[in-house]
Amino acid sequence: MTGAIYDHLLAIALVSGLFAATVAVLPNVGYLGFLDVDQQQLRNVALSALNTMLLDAGYPLTWGSTQSFDPASVVRFGLASINAPELYALDSDKVQKLVTNNPSEVGSLTYEQVRSLLGLQGYGFKLKIMAPFNATIRDMAPPANPANPTDPELRTIDYQVTVKLNDGKPVPNAVVSGLIFACIKTGGGGTDETYAVQNYREKRSTNELGVCRVQRTLTGQVSDAIILFEVTVGDVHTVSSIYRRGGPPNDIANVNVVGDCLILTTPAADPRDNRWVLTVQVYTGDGSIISLYNGTKDDVINWGSLDEWLREFPGLQQMDPVLLMLSFRAVEKNSGRQAIFVVGPFPRYLGSRIVSFGFDGDVPGGLPGAKITRVVNISGMTYIVEFTLWKER
Repeated sequence: MTGAIYDHLLAIALVSGLFAATVAVLPNVGYLGFLDVDQQQLRNVALSALNTMLLDAGYPLTWGSTQSFDPASVVRFGLASINAPELYALDSDKVQKLVTNNPSEVGSLTYEQVRSLLGLQGYGFKLKIMAPFNATIRDMAPPANPANPTDPELRTIDYQVTVKLNDGKPVPNAVVSGLIFACIKTGGGGTDETYAVQNYREKRSTNELGVCRVQRTLTGQVSDAIILFEVTVGDVHTVSSIYRRGGPPNDIANVNVVGDCLILTTPAADPRDNRWVLTVQVYTGDGSIISLYNGTKDDVINWGSLDEWLREFPGLQQMDPVLLMLSFRAVEKNSGRQAIFVVGPFPRYLGSRIVSFGFDGDVPGGLPGAKITRVVNISGMTYIVEFTLWKER
């Protein structure tokens, strides 16, 4: 009898313990389950929005290739190219409309406009389009005064290139090609000075630490020089540019392309003398350098009455240029009249296409976010799209 009572008591204790454990655990399990569901729903919304961006051309189909761009004309938002048969090939003109500091002649879409077109009211997002790997370039022979370098300093090309994956791992055996463009003075003086643009190529491979040196000594009286660095890993490559003077000349001209039209505009700076367009060259995704235009004395831009220079070049859009390299005869700040290089459009010469579009900063307030990455093709080159979405409170 006593044994039976103990058995009943033990059974009651076990049942009570299981009930208490269930009461304690079930709310947590349910909460975690809801979190998983919410996170999956957020990822589904992010994936749907990103697919619309990357796989849909939008409407009108060529909405990014119009001058005097009107954001209200975009009925449906999408970045896909209508000329490429493969998926995830983006239209360069459409992507450029997400660069927020474009001049008014080029135009851009705002964060709120894109969010509305994608139906993402109540959500926040950020978008980046960046190079597939990181190439860090260090000048091993910097001019003492980059704003006004001497001729010998301009002639000495010596750069160390370090190639890493975006997770920081070094890339050995990456092929680094330095495309050097130099403006060489050929004669004349004052406003009648003449220059020639010469091109050189130096090719190296990175060592086991992902490092190599690109070196060359130029000849002639060098007025200015820029270097395009092509970095190739397997069949993927990226391109960025370096100014021998240490940085882009911010008071010469902004460079932009819309369809077949090359648009130069003057920055908002103090008035300066006339700047004459000397040469225009195009770098394409297959590594070709195309001479597009040789300027005349009529090809002038200034801060006053001639603050815009537009030229139609039939077939330019089909070239799908990655970069344009222009030389000007101009007066750069802290120096006399000379030939000066300008590379554009921004931010292509940095190796990226969209530095950041959307919410400025990290996900606010520690809100859970969904991050999705995709590989895309723009102008024959590979980029990584990073899209982050979160639900606003």
